[in-house]
Amino acid sequence: MNKLQAYSAFWSGFGWPAYDENSVPASNEQERISRLPYITYETATDDFGRPLALTASLWDRSTEWTSVAEKESQISDFIGRGGRMIAYENGAMWIRRGSPWSQRMAEEGNDTIRRIVLNIELEFID
Repeated sequence: MNKLQAYSAFWSGFGWPAYDENSVPASNEQERISRLPYITYETATDDFGRPLALTASLWDRSTEWTSVAEKESQISDFIGRGGRMIAYENGAMWIRRGSPWSQRMAEEGNDTIRRIVLNIELEFID
């Protein structure tokens, strides 16, 4: 598994479908909403010693924050205070919680969509 496959597998490991934010399989807004809940994440790579600041979003369709808040907590616990090392072919990535770690966001025009944005720091160790 290469570094991008390992990064994708990390986000896919929390029980919700996970998509690169530029690859959500939906042809229109209604189809995108029908796929909820899911996770979207930014994808980027760099060299050793150059940490990346990236985001991921937790999306759900609800009038309450319970489901996305529980998923945020699950991911936070998995990463832990010192971060989490994820191995891949010929290297590893160090995923850490960024600052601020999480932030609730409103979805303009739809008050039944709940979104929490997560800030992460990612460093590839090749």
